[in-house]
Amino acid sequence: MPPVELPDFDFALSEARGDLAATELSECHGVACGLVCRQAGSEGDQFLGLLEMLQLLPEVTGGLRQVMLQVHESARSQLADDQLRLTLWLPGDEESLDERTAALGQWCTGFLAGIGSGEGGLGTLSEEAMEALEDLRQIAHAEVGDGVSDEEEEEAFFHVAEYIRVVTMLLREELRGPESGDRIH
Repeated sequence: MPPVELPDFDFALSEARGDLAATELSECHGVACGLVCRQAGSEGDQFLGLLEMLQLLPEVTGGLRQVMLQVHESARSQLADDQLRLTLWLPGDEESLDERTAALGQWCTGFLAGIGSGEGGLGTLSEEAMEALEDLRQIAHAEVGDGVSDEEEEEAFFHVAEYIRVVTMLLREELRGPESGDRIH
């Protein structure tokens, strides 16, 4: 069964009614993914509470509440998908590379906040996973390069986004640990 899809990005922006920018929507999805990586059984209200605590959404009501609950459910579904069909919730390709890069950085910021929201430290992660978290910290502060062609910047953006997607799945696997049906060799 395919994972639950994310809500339409532009629809979510309209539901936010100016309370959130595109970059902040991406950050909310990063929070959801980080939270689910850390606590696979997290509930939608827990996610909304975390958004409130992080002051991303002081009060989530109406249509935006439903959108955010769908974002959380989608993150749970996509991160549990055996075929690794995780989609990062970012502005579309018709938006400027600057805006998409800023949104990607905010996604990483949100992910780090979400993954850090669990109890206990992350000291049990492998060296590879710890390096991946450090990479996400650096990407969170990335900017569009100067003196590089638009085509090269687009290609770099694609590769960085794909790296983030893969790293997210790696962290999810490390944090989930073996399940009761898993074979251990």
